[in-house]
Amino acid sequence: MAKFQAYFYELPAERIAQRPVYPPHNAKMLIAERKNRTLSSSSFLSLPEYLNEGDLLIFNDTKVIPARFFGRFDSSDAEVEVLLIEESREGTWRCLGRPLKRFRPGRAIDFGDGLQAKVLSRIGDKEVELLFFTASEGKPLITLMQEKGIMPIPPYIRNGRGDDADKRDYQTIFAEKEGSIAAPTASLHFSHEVMQKIKEVGCKSEFLTLHVSTASFLPLGIKDGASFVPPDEEHFSVPESVIDRIKETKARAGRVIGVGTTVVRALESAARGVLSGSTKLFIQPGYKFRMIDALITNFHQPGTTHLLLVEALLGREFLDEAYRYALGNSYRFLSYGDGMLIT
Repeated sequence: MAKFQAYFYELPAERIAQRPVYPPHNAKMLIAERKNRTLSSSSFLSLPEYLNEGDLLIFNDTKVIPARFFGRFDSSDAEVEVLLIEESREGTWRCLGRPLKRFRPGRAIDFGDGLQAKVLSRIGDKEVELLFFTASEGKPLITLMQEKGIMPIPPYIRNGRGDDADKRDYQTIFAEKEGSIAAPTASLHFSHEVMQKIKEVGCKSEFLTLHVSTASFLPLGIKDGASFVPPDEEHFSVPESVIDRIKETKARAGRVIGVGTTVVRALESAARGVLSGSTKLFIQPGYKFRMIDALITNFHQPGTTHLLLVEALLGREFLDEAYRYALGNSYRFLSYGDGMLIT
């Protein structure tokens, strides 16, 4: 079990950012150079200084949906929480429910303003299947769900209680295709000003889609004390034009830079020959990257699969060194925190 403990580093609560910095490009950026094994501090506003003409940045254009709901089984009950995962058919969703023991098949949850959901079944030991419906004539179901749902910020940010500011802050400037229940947080640092500067240095940008699911935040599972449980599958789509641009970039000795672990998972899945669908790819130490040459990423929560992906790129010792550097130099952590450029 010793090898697993390395992924559960100590993160003081005060280092977890509760709001982003404004503007977001003022966030700190740790530069981790693998070749010389050096660490230095900068900011995302200065990112263009670390890019070369002919490099290629690839972003995730997914859009976060208002996926968290709070309701009650009856007026005397304590509040329960629902987080949407995936719609299996119209109005029917796979969800995470808390506390799970209270989600018994046949019970109905009232979210207010006529929005309700019936518990259809329990799925495994973590999920439930809910059928959402309206209890009154008036607004369509989809409209009510959009109005009553809140932005699904992680529980370590203000107990997951998203507000109006999060509708702006927890969405990237590239957000276009709805379907994520968590933000591709590395892209939150990018402003239109930074994108213009990136263009001016001759670095190109491309976009793919990966709808972020529970793989982004559920803790590492350990099977039989010997191996990690793979993260949940996620839906992705990589345009053929992006693959062509990657080939062109590599042919000119440019770097392909993935902006976020979600981009890496989508690209490395596409490297297997399938450009869209569901991916179960689990990137962990020992993985040989076929698509990316560099990575922009945030500082990740202890005990999550993102740490394994970053270790696959940095190595165990350099990963530890980078996180110690960040903790020792007042970096802010997790979704609304600072980030790093790994070259």
